[in-house]
Amino acid sequence: METIITHPLTSLTLTLSAYSAFTWLQERSGGLAALNPAVWSILLCIAFIRLSGISYETYLEGVAPIDFLLGPVTVALAIPLYRLLDILRSDAKAVLSTVSFACIMSAFSALGFAILFAASEEMRRAILTKSVTAPIAIEIANTTGTPASLAIMFVLATNIPWLLMSGFIFKAIRVSGERAQGLALGAVCHGLGTARAFQISPVAGTYAVIGMSLMGVLSGIILPFVILAIL
Repeated sequence: METIITHPLTSLTLTLSAYSAFTWLQERSGGLAALNPAVWSILLCIAFIRLSGISYETYLEGVAPIDFLLGPVTVALAIPLYRLLDILRSDAKAVLSTVSFACIMSAFSALGFAILFAASEEMRRAILTKSVTAPIAIEIANTTGTPASLAIMFVLATNIPWLLMSGFIFKAIRVSGERAQGLALGAVCHGLGTARAFQISPVAGTYAVIGMSLMGVLSGIILPFVILAIL
């Protein structure tokens, strides 16, 4: 039994099966955001690693083919950007100003909550990285002397709840435009949000890529100065 659990194909099969199952459930529910397959697959795989007792390295060995495909998939995101280049140019000023405002508000609102609850300096630095995708959060954390694991925790704690509630939020505030939804998902929920946006439409997915990229670039420039100046 232990041999089966630690076999690389077990991790790969579980990951693909979990994603396929929750994709089916989401489609059956009419596209309910709370059943996001990426989020629930992550949680199920974490539970599997914890309960089975296998190491993360063993799991990573099993899902190496998926990890390898992340590179080509990331490069392929340039295709929808090219196809909608004319529309993106016309929206450039609005998109840049929106994401810039979101970046600044996200940083200072996070800092405000950290100060309000008397968080330690280390916690304050970590929480400021919550609004960027994980690889950029790690680089910002390294630059400012913040533990990378703590930064990633805040990134996931921000991404997952907002992603699961995104459908309800869009309905509540009556945001129905694909471009607005995509930009919001990419800027706030990053990679997971971009995957969700592409489920909505190619247009939403393209704007999510823009939102995620701009949020990362602007945060990478702004946050180290904010952290070093204020904390």
